[in-house]
This record gives sequence, C-alpha cells and structure tokens, in this order.
Amino acid sequence: MTVEIKVQPYQKYLMLGVAIAFSGGLIVFGGVLALILVPAGLLAAIMFGLIVGAEVMRQDIEAEMSALRTQYEAVSELAYKLNLELNAAAQRAESAERDLLATAAEKTSLRAQLDARLDGTA
Repeated sequence: MTVEIKVQPYQKYLMLGVAIAFSGGLIVFGGVLALILVPAGLLAAIMFGLIVGAEVMRQDIEAEMSALRTQYEAVSELAYKLNLELNAAAQRAESAERDLLATAAEKTSLRAQLDARLDGTA
C-alpha cells in the first residue's frame, strides 16, 4: 500500500529552496563554526594528549622504580651474604694462621729438644 501525497508545484520549489538554504547555511555557518571549533578541538586534543601522556609516563616510571627497588633489595641481600662469607673466611684464615704459628712454635721447641739430646749423647 502506498500513500500518495499530492504535492503542489510551489511546494516542490519551496522544499528545494529550503534545502538549498539549509545547505548554504551549513557551508557558511559550518565554515565559521569550523574556524571556531577546530582550534578549540585541537587545544582540547593537545591537552588530552598531554594529560594522558603524563599519566602513562608516570605509570612507566613507577613500574621502573618498582623494578629498581626489587633489584636493589636483591643486591643488598647478596652484598650482606657476601660480607658474612668474607668475615667467615677471614676468621678461618686467622684461625689457620694461629694454628700454623702454634705448629711452627711446637716444631721449633721439638727441634730444640732433639738438638739438645743429640748434643748430650754425642
């Protein structure tokens, strides 16, 4: 079922005139509006980009700092363990040195006793 609308010839031209005026208005006022909206849009886009970029950069820096803190803690723990091992090795070296000096003193004493006996029996 189609609905037929009787359009008078002047109505056609009136609608054509309205369409032309509307299109012309869009072009003229759209151009003026574009001159206003484009810089405002660019400014808004730049500000949005700066804000989002700063937030992304802050998150990247925070992630990097977290990784660096973790590495620092691991290195600190390793340095502490190495320092403990170094102190233990130094204590073992001092103990071995004392034992060596005691052994050398005992050997010297025994050598002196042996020399004394050999001199006494010869």
